[in-house]
Amino acid sequence: MHDDDPRPRWLKDLSRFLPLKSQFVLSGNVRDLQLMRVGDSFTAGPLQATLADSLAQAGYADVINFNLVDGFSVISQGASGGRDPNAVLGLLGLTASQGRAAAGIDALGAALERLVGLEGEPVALVIDFASRLAVRPEALSPVEHHLFSRALVLAQAASARPVGAERSPLFNTILWVVDKEGDLPDWLTINNPRLRHIPIATPDRAVRRAIAPQLLRGLSGGRDQAPQVLAAAEDELVDGTEGLLLMDLSAITQLARAEGVRVENIGDAIRRYKVGVTEDAWKKIEPDKIRGGEAFIARRVIGQEHAVTHM
Repeated sequence: MHDDDPRPRWLKDLSRFLPLKSQFVLSGNVRDLQLMRVGDSFTAGPLQATLADSLAQAGYADVINFNLVDGFSVISQGASGGRDPNAVLGLLGLTASQGRAAAGIDALGAALERLVGLEGEPVALVIDFASRLAVRPEALSPVEHHLFSRALVLAQAASARPVGAERSPLFNTILWVVDKEGDLPDWLTINNPRLRHIPIATPDRAVRRAIAPQLLRGLSGGRDQAPQVLAAAEDELVDGTEGLLLMDLSAITQLARAEGVRVENIGDAIRRYKVGVTEDAWKKIEPDKIRGGEAFIARRVIGQEHAVTHM
């Protein structure tokens, strides 16, 4: 069956398993831009923005982000329609100011426990840069061990409840964002029936195809060119960026705008981005030397007129 949904596989998997798993580990291409739907078109945004948007659409009232530098902050208010961010963080036992609360492993552990036990509309917590929570996953400090042990117990204790008009079950969900799955203790992630690991791959053709029109629109001629010219430019952008990130595609179009490259010449910007500035060595030679090249070589190569002429 043909799939008309260009969203990346990881995002489809996340949506599918939200009613079934209480925790997720997202690994791989987590620092790249990710595909986001805006009305009838698509744009690219950071992972946190994509998660916040998708979770809000799934029925989560609030999405909270945590990292060890910035602490806690509310990054989406979906079904709630605008609860005070300080009050949302207060639900996790945090003292908040201007929508933020201080960082710390102890504070995170306590917040996890509060989160899992919350009643009412579901809330999700995104733990970004989770790879940095432990210095060595195979040799945890007592504080680190307590945090992940808490997470393991809470994963089993969490329960889903019906939400929204369709009464779809949802947990208060925890999402760990890591560089690779092994950055968290094996005993937390392996054979844990309440946790699902979802790898985020580099964008495939469908994702690059979905974002191409929005990226090309900002180039010279991108809004008034004939449809067949725009279609050819989209093909060139998609075909020429195999294996690249959405961040790379965005940088290519930024380079094209900065250098005045027209939309029909997007291939030039792709090549410049991949190989850098290239210089033609022949253009550095003085024209007079090129014009007098045959006579110059003939003085050095005797008896080989055909070779001299050929060169």
